[in-house]
Amino acid sequence: MIKPLTPAARRRKILEDRGVELKKGTRKPVPIHQLPSSYPKTTLMQFIELKHKTRLENLIFKGTIYDIEKKLGVDATTISKWRRIINKAFFKQFEEAK
Repeated sequence: MIKPLTPAARRRKILEDRGVELKKGTRKPVPIHQLPSSYPKTTLMQFIELKHKTRLENLIFKGTIYDIEKKLGVDATTISKWRRIINKAFFKQFEEAK
């Protein structure tokens, strides 16, 4: 028999599913621009994250470069560079973990 979740556990699970991180010792969400990142972000990257209220990785890897260009209003070559930077940082972390 499955035990029902407590309200706090249910809240934590919903926030976790949505990718929201909470500040330690509080219930306040950490603003997107304050989340730790494995790559340096330009001011445009930070602006896009704040505008769309999600991490850049969640935005630029869904669809083609040209679809994202229309959605974000950023040039396709810039999106391509961002993808390359993020992939490089991701694989660098992966290699360091070995």
